[in-house]
Amino acid sequence: MGGELVFFSSSAVRLRLACPVLQGDETPHAGERVTMEWLVLILLVPAILVPVVLLWGFAGCSFDPQPADLILAPTNVSAAGVSVSAIALTWDNPNTDPVTFQVERTKEGESSPQILSSSSTTLQDAGLQEATTYFYKVKAIRTSDNQDSELSEQAAGRTIGVAFEAGLTTDQAGLEGFCVVQRIEPTRLRQSTVPGGISTPGARVRITVRGSTAASLTLDRVYISQPAASGDPYDSAADLTPVDSGIVVPANTAVALPDVDYDLDKARPLLIAFDISAAAGSGNVRFVTNVPEAEAVMFFSPATIEASINDRSPSAANPGGASYVTSKSIYLVEKIEVV
Repeated sequence: MGGELVFFSSSAVRLRLACPVLQGDETPHAGERVTMEWLVLILLVPAILVPVVLLWGFAGCSFDPQPADLILAPTNVSAAGVSVSAIALTWDNPNTDPVTFQVERTKEGESSPQILSSSSTTLQDAGLQEATTYFYKVKAIRTSDNQDSELSEQAAGRTIGVAFEAGLTTDQAGLEGFCVVQRIEPTRLRQSTVPGGISTPGARVRITVRGSTAASLTLDRVYISQPAASGDPYDSAADLTPVDSGIVVPANTAVALPDVDYDLDKARPLLIAFDISAAAGSGNVRFVTNVPEAEAVMFFSPATIEASINDRSPSAANPGGASYVTSKSIYLVEKIEVV
């Protein structure tokens, strides 16, 4: 006499497990013994497999192994403008097999990529358009069989844009302790960093200054801003931003100041204010004169430290202060770039 457990049933298949019930001195028949052996086996299989699976996982093994010969995409792709016509690219190679690299470059406003190649993890992409953003993706190609990887994450770089340039032609000494404010009008500004004027986020402004050809120049402070809406034409708006301090400009040398986060708007005038050191022999500058007022004007005041001040003399706090002297010149500022 026996019972049965039905594990699965359909019109086509019926799987059942017979479970004999013995009474008295009954001896199970051969068929019943086989059924009991299958029952034991069904119960033992999970008890064996589950620990094996758990041990496999704890050992760090995987049931989804990667192919041993997989080529991985380059990582940490970086692109940065190094001149008005070139961008430098770098990336990391995660592969151990010898590989070369294929670079896809797309210009802003275009969709069809240009193909470049490199045998190392660097590339100098030259012959580009000034102040233009380019987008890059890189893939690795194994040299033994030309198997390639997926493309890397995209990186963007922008060629440098020259916002302003001036050829400084004349030396002048004796400006120790002066505050000089150079005003540049929109007619001389060619680039912006404000939204809509640049495609790459995070663009910065770089100012290059030049002193005398005969002796060095020391600048205590340099600030950048737009002119204030009211007051004197050399007063700074609320966006007055420090550029650098304690700068020594050797004789006959152009010095690029540190890049600064600043919203340069070519549609508005720009002020760059300098506090020249009062130390003897440190006020040697270079300039160009006879500049149209519609392009640029320089303002200066002796014995004055006001580069970092918005409301310069005469100010609301000191209405009797002397006004700055005006000169139709460009002093110190040789170049302004958007980088």
